[in-house]
Amino acid sequence: MTTPDLLAQAAQGLAMHRLRSTLSAIGIVFGVATVVAALAVGEGARREATEQIAGLGINNVFARATTGGTPKAQAAPQLTLEDAAALRATVPGIAAVSTVRSIRTTVAAPPRRRDAVLAGVNVEWALVANAEVAAGRWLAPSDLTERRRVVVLGQELARELFDGQLPIGRRVSIAGDWYEVAGVLSGQSSRSQSPGAAQRLDPNRIAAVPLAAMDARLGAGDALDRVEEIGLRADAPDRVQPAAVAAAAILERRHRRDAAYEIVVPRELLRARLRALRTFNVVLMSIGGLALLIGGIGIMNIMLASVAERTAEIGVRRAFGATRRVVVAQFAIEAALLCVGGGIAGVLVGALLAKAIAAFAGWPVSVSAAGVASALAMAASVGLAFGIYPAHMAGSVTPAEALRAP
Repeated sequence: MTTPDLLAQAAQGLAMHRLRSTLSAIGIVFGVATVVAALAVGEGARREATEQIAGLGINNVFARATTGGTPKAQAAPQLTLEDAAALRATVPGIAAVSTVRSIRTTVAAPPRRRDAVLAGVNVEWALVANAEVAAGRWLAPSDLTERRRVVVLGQELARELFDGQLPIGRRVSIAGDWYEVAGVLSGQSSRSQSPGAAQRLDPNRIAAVPLAAMDARLGAGDALDRVEEIGLRADAPDRVQPAAVAAAAILERRHRRDAAYEIVVPRELLRARLRALRTFNVVLMSIGGLALLIGGIGIMNIMLASVAERTAEIGVRRAFGATRRVVVAQFAIEAALLCVGGGIAGVLVGALLAKAIAAFAGWPVSVSAAGVASALAMAASVGLAFGIYPAHMAGSVTPAEALRAP
């Protein structure tokens, strides 16, 4: 008997009991749907974590003050420009060193006013922060040495202040001082700047000025050499961890643990996030596997009941020359069809479930071809595992047993 004949007979056998076949496949549907949705959530979370950490620069190391900023009652940050110079001179394998001091304020281009972050930075901040200029220019070394009042605006901020017009050469008022717009930064993904990201400054809404030209106070005891963040960009991935260790040792020696700061290594943050995501994925996959196991048991029960009901049919087929191998193949194909049909339906349900999660929970999801293939492979494995025994039982029926069947 040819394979198409076996497929036709298996489909006919399932069609004779549509309701029972459908109910038996429901377990597979929900099992596969759980696996697809779990993998979609896991992949979406992995991509978001990678994008967020990549926004910080995977080869960067940051020393960040843990005090200072907007409230007037706070003390100014204890990190200084001398710290940055010491790190530049001492830490090996460093391609760039950035410094930042920032404060929330209002940027005005009359009659429009917008809340933004005024950031005093050095020239290398753009390299460390992966910031690119879309129009105009970035800050030049002479801007810092001559304390020029020039500003580079984030793309969203520039669009809101100037109604989409090119602002190069125009003036804006920031914290009571007037600055000339020298450039506009390229827009960056809002996902990488979400609250869960470790990025402190949103490049879309920043007003970057030369550090020496920023007069805004950061807190009590402030001086112009105080900074909130020192960023180090390693020249190679294998230099990141040694740079972090060296920077921590240097700052501890300079401040003798008196300053409140922390060392942030984006590469380590990414590894920690991915480890947590792998654990999360294992839990979700286990739930999906359990649902598939329950569905497989249901299919095996249905197939055993089908074999018992069709004993006479099997015996007649054996009497007319059907081999044991043909009978086993027919019932195994019936189980496989149930699992494949349930798997395809489960993929569709899982994709819809993933979209519902994205819409209602706000979680990122990504249904990948690999995730779909994994779910279908699990469904096929369940069909093979739980369909073999009923098929073996069907193949063991003899014509004599069929005649004795009621």
